[in-house]
Amino acid sequence: MQEIVAPPLSKAEENCLTIAGLVKKLHYDFLELGGLLLENQTQGFWGASGAESFKDFVQQLGVSYDWATRMMGVAKAVVEAVWTKEEVLGIGIAKACLLLPRIKDGQLPNDLKLLAENCTFNDLRKELGHNLTDPEDSGEYLLCPRCGVEIDLKPGMVKRR
Repeated sequence: MQEIVAPPLSKAEENCLTIAGLVKKLHYDFLELGGLLLENQTQGFWGASGAESFKDFVQQLGVSYDWATRMMGVAKAVVEAVWTKEEVLGIGIAKACLLLPRIKDGQLPNDLKLLAENCTFNDLRKELGHNLTDPEDSGEYLLCPRCGVEIDLKPGMVKRR
């Protein structure tokens, strides 16, 4: 029987694999954190920290309340079986947060789940109706500090250091 030996990975390949593994772990940690925050809020555990409110408790942790509520929303959607933990880990926390407002009556349409699985974050944002600026549509301009008029910049007008 002949032994098959895979060629060693390049530094770039190792780097990409390490990043992918860390992102997957990060998504899992965010989901777990959201679940713990949800439990902390619903059970009133935050009072043991001496905080005056749940919002104060979250802000004492050094994270924004908005971010925490999004993590809690994703965790709640898993508890309510809107999607599975594996589905969330597959699409990623950022996309799951984008889909939170689309959950109606404990359901998320399958077409949105499929869309989240098969497209990038920005493509999902576009499909959901978010207004994204196309790089081709944006130009450089100066804003006059005196009158507020926008001055379109043409090539060569500004020297960069």
